[in-house]
Amino acid sequence: MQQNLKGKQKSKLKFDQYLGMPYYLILMILVVIPILLLVLSSFQSDSNQSGIFPFSFSLEHYQRFFSETAFIRSMTNSLWIALATTLGSLLIGYPLAYFLTRMRTRTAATLLILINAPMWINTLLRVRALEQIFRMFFPFLIDTPLGIVIGLIYVYLPFMVLPIYAILVKIDKNLEQSSADLGANKFQTFWRVTLPLSLSGVVSGILMVFLPSATTIIVPQYLAPSQNIYMIGTLIEKTVILSGKVSYASAVAIVLSLIILGIVFYIKKLDKYKGVNQNESEAK
Repeated sequence: MQQNLKGKQKSKLKFDQYLGMPYYLILMILVVIPILLLVLSSFQSDSNQSGIFPFSFSLEHYQRFFSETAFIRSMTNSLWIALATTLGSLLIGYPLAYFLTRMRTRTAATLLILINAPMWINTLLRVRALEQIFRMFFPFLIDTPLGIVIGLIYVYLPFMVLPIYAILVKIDKNLEQSSADLGANKFQTFWRVTLPLSLSGVVSGILMVFLPSATTIIVPQYLAPSQNIYMIGTLIEKTVILSGKVSYASAVAIVLSLIILGIVFYIKKLDKYKGVNQNESEAK
């Protein structure tokens, strides 16, 4: 009897392993192979433009990137604008998500639908609409970093609100009541109980806003049409389309990816309470 059970368990484990094969295959085709091709392209010399193979190894694109101030300046601009966008989205999104959890379920659901509604419209159309609003009422925001930041916050704010709300709504209200019973006021309860337990949602929101903001193309293209504010996404696009320098653009993309990857690892370390809410839900 036990041998039959063990045999069934082993066959089930093998079947479960096979279920993951399509996922790994898609991951390999759509993620791993394109990244490898991008890395190989970044090391390909301009003297060999017949394709990646035969391959001619060279560091000339990385040397050129770190020697050209235009790309370094655009990289710095992109990171600062992405940081300002993330901070602005957090300052608006966290209080909004917090107050949504304090509302009635029907009211909160209605407001969540309204927050998500702009995401159902094409991003290009939303940015063009915002551009027209700027030109009609706030022309001083056109071709300014502040205008780009406002546009990015408008586009990516839902990505900050939703993960924070999803975590806040799962926090056990008994914890806040216990904190109040122990003599803590509302601010102390929020600072010592609610905020630490919601850090996983904050981290997710930061990543979901910062990453696309740093590489955006559409927003600066229409809110800064004179192109006096270069961002790295726009510069990579022009390098490929106008100059046809795919290998150089690949090197720039690799450098940007490494910088963002380092920032992501640093942000993930900020979540000291990772898994707390998950453990609480499992305990329930």
